Amino acid sequence: MSLFQQRLLAEGVRTVESDYPALSAPILNKAEASFELLLLDRAKQLDQALQISTLFTHFKALTNNLFALLSVLLLVLGAGSVGQLFSEQGTQINFFWAFGLFFIPNLLALCIWLFLFLQSNLLSAGWLAHFSLFLFKTAEKRFNPQATLHPYFWPLFKCYFKIILSGDLGRYQLSYVTHLLWLSYFFGATIMLVIMLATHQVDFIWETSILSAQSFQWLTEVLAYIPNLLGVTVPNTQLIQQSHLGAVNVLADAQNSRLVWSSLLISSLLIYGILPRFLLLLLMRFLLTKNKERFHLTLSGPYYVQLRQQLKPNVTSLGIKDPDLSQIEAAHPPHLQTPCHELPSCFYPVAVELSERQFIECQKHVKHSSPEQLALLKNVCDFQAQQHLLNEIKTIQQKAVVLYVTLARLPDRGLLTFIKSLTHLTSTSFYLLLIDEGLMVSSHISKRRSDWYQLAAQANIPLENIIQFQTGGLDE
Repeated sequence: MSLFQQRLLAEGVRTVESDYPALSAPILNKAEASFELLLLDRAKQLDQALQISTLFTHFKALTNNLFALLSVLLLVLGAGSVGQLFSEQGTQINFFWAFGLFFIPNLLALCIWLFLFLQSNLLSAGWLAHFSLFLFKTAEKRFNPQATLHPYFWPLFKCYFKIILSGDLGRYQLSYVTHLLWLSYFFGATIMLVIMLATHQVDFIWETSILSAQSFQWLTEVLAYIPNLLGVTVPNTQLIQQSHLGAVNVLADAQNSRLVWSSLLISSLLIYGILPRFLLLLLMRFLLTKNKERFHLTLSGPYYVQLRQQLKPNVTSLGIKDPDLSQIEAAHPPHLQTPCHELPSCFYPVAVELSERQFIECQKHVKHSSPEQLALLKNVCDFQAQQHLLNEIKTIQQKAVVLYVTLARLPDRGLLTFIKSLTHLTSTSFYLLLIDEGLMVSSHISKRRSDWYQLAAQANIPLENIIQFQTGGLDE
């Protein structure tokens, strides 16, 4: 199972569990493993009962089968359009009408695709994505009556295709399908064209009511430039003039004319139709594969933040929480409970808009963790203090900067801008300590914790560097 499939499976588990990771899984004894590795292992364990990967494999097969069916239909349509052209034109075919009939719609479609592709999410949020999803859903309801047997079939269906057809993944996936369908169309048209030319005798002509003969000669020379470079026999000036409607050709010249114009038409479809679509198909396939490798989970979301507290809690506290044990606390000085991701021994402490009580707890933590840095601790509460810190942060020698903030505060844009300014000024590692006084309602704490994780992600602070500092219940 690739990393993308593992992460997709984890998203499936999140869909099943909804807002809270409540399903029980075997305890994973991997102390040194990262949080993501732990949650991926947990997803594998839960998949044995939930059978999510089996459904996702089914959805992938459904996608491939439907796109293959559409490709066959477009191939037949391309072949049929050539047959229709020959039946309508008879023994004389207007060369530019035949070429334009295939090239101009393709060129317009290519321009529309390029415009949508360059608009980031416009392609994956457009009619093609909705139409594809409609096809998948219709096929499931029509040909898979067993779909409702799985209790989470439709939520997982929505989860899978939301990932596959949205964002950058959707942009490359839908682009790949677009070029695949056009390639099938041109392939069918080219094959049928070769068959029709091999079994029918037709003369290629050009005709006009408003354009001059020089215009058609120039167009033909432009069209024949690349085929001529590749060694394909192309019409010369005399042959172009002789192919005008009403021109009289001797039998030998007529046979040569048919051969030359046929070669140009076939090579034009190959060079200007099949080749660009094939190259774009390969490019989109490559970009799709690379984007799947870069696909990542939104670990700052509420669900994953709660799951982190279960699998790899990064919590520290000072002293003993129970106020009834004050006598024991007096006999045994407060100690620091070590988080799973420890702070460096020497760090630069910064308190950000803390209350007096919170700042006292912050001082206790700094005194215990890095006492020689206690004198550097300051509470940044106004714009002037922020500017002073921004100037000072460039010259610090410590290995890390620890930002003390209160978990109860809702992180806003102003705070995000300030912290991003700090992280961009230096390559020093940053840590975020969330001071939890135990005063928040349990139903709100997970959302607020997620808000801080999202701020850290936007400010380029590793999520592993976020530590929850519990201070509630301490005697002042």
